[in-house]
Amino acid sequence: MKFRGKVAVWWYLIIVILNVALIGMIVKYGLHYISYFYILPAGLLDLYLIPVCFANYVELDKKKIFIRFGFSREEVLVEDITAMHRADRFTLSFCASADVVLLACRNKKNVVVSLKDNKAFMDELQKLNKKIKVYI
Repeated sequence: MKFRGKVAVWWYLIIVILNVALIGMIVKYGLHYISYFYILPAGLLDLYLIPVCFANYVELDKKKIFIRFGFSREEVLVEDITAMHRADRFTLSFCASADVVLLACRNKKNVVVSLKDNKAFMDELQKLNKKIKVYI
């Protein structure tokens, strides 16, 4: 089963503000050797931010969870997940939104995902592994 990732409005705003600022700097200062100091970092940020808008999903298999977040890919075994709970906070993981699901795994690795339908994802995961503890 495939669950689409959630991309918050602030993610799109970051992309727009970054590119408007870049275009403004190019218009104001022109293209010359110093312009690479702001074009290159902005381009690299765009390479990270923009693909997330299109490739952002979690796919549930009977044995594995496949996570795709832009160019990043991750696999987690369903049997390794020990607990999960929802949170409303920013994290440095596979999230483009503050509404996230935290998955605790046996190998002390925590995975955080942000989906459009977090409740359905948690219910489906609970069906696959009844041993998962769900915290509120």
